[in-house]
Amino acid sequence: MIPEDFGRVGVLLAFALAFPALPLGVSYLLYITKIRPSNADPIKQATYECGVESEGSSWGQFNARYYVFALGFVIFDVDVIFLYPWAVQHADLPLGTLVKAAVFMGILAFGLAYAWRKRALEWR
Repeated sequence: MIPEDFGRVGVLLAFALAFPALPLGVSYLLYITKIRPSNADPIKQATYECGVESEGSSWGQFNARYYVFALGFVIFDVDVIFLYPWAVQHADLPLGTLVKAAVFMGILAFGLAYAWRKRALEWR
């Protein structure tokens, strides 16, 4: 690496360290000068600052199907990201690339068929 690259990395590192440190330092400075109060108001200490207070325990059970459905969405979203460059340049690419894309789509289609057969995509 060239020394100029280290200088650029150093500048980025300085920004990365200063970005969170600056607001924390200003907050501490305001605390020392007694501009910022040291004890917050009870409403500010509440779990929700606005709206209706929650009832019952916060350990509510969630159905795992929501996560499975979201994971399926993420997988097919990534599929579109990987296939977009191929779709744009498909005329200039060799036949092997078409075969690889077809295998990739086949694996995804198999996964979709498996999820469909296991009824993972149904809201019951």
